[in-house]
Amino acid sequence: MLNHPIQYAYLCGLVVGFGLAPAKGADKYAILELDDGSGCTIEVKIPRQSGGVNGAFGDTPETMIDNVKVGVDMSIASLYLEKRPVRVGSVVRVKGTITKFRERQIELKRLFLVDSTDEEVRFWSRLAKHRRDVLSKPWVFTAEQQAKADAKAAAVQQRARDKVRHERRADAKLLVREARDKAKQDVLDKQQSAVLNAGALAGSEIIRAPWEQPVKKP
Repeated sequence: MLNHPIQYAYLCGLVVGFGLAPAKGADKYAILELDDGSGCTIEVKIPRQSGGVNGAFGDTPETMIDNVKVGVDMSIASLYLEKRPVRVGSVVRVKGTITKFRERQIELKRLFLVDSTDEEVRFWSRLAKHRRDVLSKPWVFTAEQQAKADAKAAAVQQRARDKVRHERRADAKLLVREARDKAKQDVLDKQQSAVLNAGALAGSEIIRAPWEQPVKKP
């Protein structure tokens, strides 16, 4: 691989382990460990949906991948693909994105069971062809592609600026409206006070404490 941007990673390997992520991560992820023959194992992170965990297959919670389920019974996690169990010793194909937690991982997007050696050989053949025909050649932007990318980036930045400008205008209008409403309320309060105080004795609106009452002279 030279300078190609990588969106997805593809693996084919033997399942050598499966379980929930440690500690608090167990509610969010399950971990599938693969041996792809490269000399080290690779962790595939399976994002789980929130919710309770039950042992029976019909009650297993969904993951974020449509056809993949994770069940837990007596603290032992199980993985299912289209209702088929994926066990240690199974061979699977994986499509995912590259992430990192302590070490590099693959976050699962698609999972496939490999049912035969021929299927595995076809996968590696396609991978070798892609590496030879695509990844081994430099990735170069043409002038037209560069112009399109620049225009797209400029449009994104313009939308962000427009959003900020719109929010500022909305805030300014809100302040003006609140000031106008307060002024109207002040006028109404004064009018209501005038009506209530009409005919009242002078000074009756003042309530004095007992010690502030004027002392009558004998």
